[in-house]
Amino acid sequence: MDSNNISIVENVFEDAVSDDCEYSPPIFLEWKMVFVGIFGLIVALISIIHNSLLFYTFSTSTVLRKRNLTYLMWISGCDVFISLCYIAIMCVQVYTDYFESFNLLVLWHEYLRAAFTVSHITLSAASFLLMAATVERYLQSTADNRTLKLFQILATHRTYVVFCCFLGSLIFRGTVFFEIEVVTQPNCTGFSSMGLAVVPMFGESMDVVWRFFVRKIVTVFLPFAVLAYFNAAIVMNVRRTDRDQTVKALVLFITVGTRGEVTRLRSRLRAVTRMLVMVVTGYLLANILDIIIAFWETINIQSLQEQPSLYTVLSDISSFLPIAACALRLPIYTINDRQIRVEVRRKFCDLITRCCPCVLCDNHQRKKLYDHQLESERLWPKNEPTPKLEIRNYGLQSLIMARASLSTKEIYDIQRFRESYDV
Repeated sequence: MDSNNISIVENVFEDAVSDDCEYSPPIFLEWKMVFVGIFGLIVALISIIHNSLLFYTFSTSTVLRKRNLTYLMWISGCDVFISLCYIAIMCVQVYTDYFESFNLLVLWHEYLRAAFTVSHITLSAASFLLMAATVERYLQSTADNRTLKLFQILATHRTYVVFCCFLGSLIFRGTVFFEIEVVTQPNCTGFSSMGLAVVPMFGESMDVVWRFFVRKIVTVFLPFAVLAYFNAAIVMNVRRTDRDQTVKALVLFITVGTRGEVTRLRSRLRAVTRMLVMVVTGYLLANILDIIIAFWETINIQSLQEQPSLYTVLSDISSFLPIAACALRLPIYTINDRQIRVEVRRKFCDLITRCCPCVLCDNHQRKKLYDHQLESERLWPKNEPTPKLEIRNYGLQSLIMARASLSTKEIYDIQRFRESYDV
């Protein structure tokens, strides 16, 4: 939903001018109406509802705020604007051509520059935030003191990282507002009287370097490559860590029973890691087609424009896939993380109660949302010292194993998990 749409609209306008104000509707208009105007609208509305609920839950839940889900909260906020811009740009454009509404065409051109700019900025910001979350998770999954120190630095400065992500997206994508200009043809009437033109900002040669190399590499190719690499590295690290920690988890169970805090924290950490891996994988799958189109445009855009049917279908699909990925955020979070699922249900119940006082969450429904294990973890004091590990009497062999495994490293693991990441 970025540079592809600019090229398509620009080409349509140039064709209309070259044909002496003769208006020709876009090809595959029925396909666009079904795929973009109906199916895309439904998915975008679902994405707006899901991510608005996620952003509200992450920002207001005192339980989830302690878990440092800052990146996921702001990604949800970006997803709301991405979905809104998809409706404002793609869906309204299809409605304009399908119903031949000139008033809707005028309205579409009035807000198009702002909608394009917001769409580009939020898309890049979401990519940068996802990069930051993935790199941080990779550092946490690597058993190295140097990476742990770097992780602690990033974890304590998440606010500055979020600010840098939005600032970078504003720098690289905010110039879109000045690169698009609404052009009117006084000699034409109807749909052929208005169109879009791309205005060079730095001259012809520098504008090509800025748009197709600097900006496209930083905001399209770089996030895709970084996320693909670190996502695979996280999966490998988690598998290796699970193998190495199996014996230690069994020994901790023998010595301290089900109260082994390291096991509980690692289990929560694996759930969060699995959730992030699924989100990143969805991002990669949703943007692979856009990467192919962007690479094709960079290498030989003329050959792509010579196949308007293929270009139109690929552009519609590549614009829809990120919206589908945004709509899947809530199911991914709730399936993998029980605490997020419980908090989302609580907040949704509160919203229903506030909006519709006649629909009240009775005590039976509230009891369903009560989870004894989660409540016990929620009421666990954050700065409470780790309970003393007591060796159970399971024989000499168990004592030898416990003494061999419960070294200072295990105590350090407990402190490290509690201090570095409050899961």
